[in-house]
Amino acid sequence: MSNPADNATRTQRFNDAVRTFTPPSPTRHAKLMPLKEGIVELRQKGASLRLIRELLATVDVAVGTDTIARFLADVNGGPPAPRGRRRPTRRHPAVPASNGARSVDRTASTQPLPSARTPIQPPPNDAPAERTRTRGPRVADPRNL
Repeated sequence: MSNPADNATRTQRFNDAVRTFTPPSPTRHAKLMPLKEGIVELRQKGASLRLIRELLATVDVAVGTDTIARFLADVNGGPPAPRGRRRPTRRHPAVPASNGARSVDRTASTQPLPSARTPIQPPPNDAPAERTRTRGPRVADPRNL
């Protein structure tokens, strides 16, 4: 059996621990919390997220611009700013031009264009007709196993 005095002291110690409890600092933005005032001030002055990221890198705090945007949204209590569309990647490789002039592909302009009335015929193929491969995963044909 437990002693009533022991229960009272345990309860008292527990209640003291509850009263003095402070929640741990959030680890989500632990690197940025000590620098909160400076980051908010830079943003109010119109500094871009990239500039803030570069300034933070000078003091050995490596974070991305998205992290800074989320941090500012959490600090200011508002929703995060909508993300902009990323620039499309370049589809054609850059062709170095000689002496500053643009080079022009002349082979494409010398070929005659097919008229709208003549159907385009595929080139004759001597190989037996095979199934054309469609996009997607390659699945084994059970008839060929």
